[in-house]
Amino acid sequence: WKQPMVNLFNRNWVNPGEGVTEWPGCWYSFSIGDVEVFMLDGRTYRTNPLKEEKTMLGPVQKKWLFDSLKASKATFKIIGSPVAWASDSKPGSMDTWNGFIGEREEIFQFLGDNKIGGVLLLSADRHRTDFWKNERKGDYPLYEIMSARLTNVHTHELMPGALFGYNEKCSFALLNIDTLKADPEIEFKIINIDNEIINTHVIKQSEISY
Repeated sequence: WKQPMVNLFNRNWVNPGEGVTEWPGCWYSFSIGDVEVFMLDGRTYRTNPLKEEKTMLGPVQKKWLFDSLKASKATFKIIGSPVAWASDSKPGSMDTWNGFIGEREEIFQFLGDNKIGGVLLLSADRHRTDFWKNERKGDYPLYEIMSARLTNVHTHELMPGALFGYNEKCSFALLNIDTLKADPEIEFKIINIDNEIINTHVIKQSEISY
């Protein structure tokens, strides 16, 4: 059933990529100025998280991600996941990266081993907007912006481990990125359905680089 759904998704959204020829999917990358965005497909090649050998991305997509990150010259590299990276965003869930902790740590370790700086994480699939800080021992933290629930009236409770969270009204996250400053920055805003700015945070390149 997955392949017909992938085909329907790609026809509907017309993204700049659809995986690779032999391994079609919903992953792709694109660049805007000095920012490169890598959107992951966490469903098509996902295996059972209860099995000992498990993967969310599959070997082909993961190799694509690693090769693309190593080749990227962008100041900021944004990695988008359909589910949460942060362990405490949905405790006990096997649907998020909690169900694939080994693979998540493999990705984080790859970033460190290859000294890939300027990485920001995006995620979704929670009915609230969150801002997380994923600590890595001896390395810069991976900030995570979780933006979801633009139109869904059902809410998920706020989690105490987040740097900030909002679930009072429908909302979205807006990123303003300036790579021309002496210390390039990403400005993150949470804006609700009434066009109110709920929270603003700035991430400097110097905070997430080597």
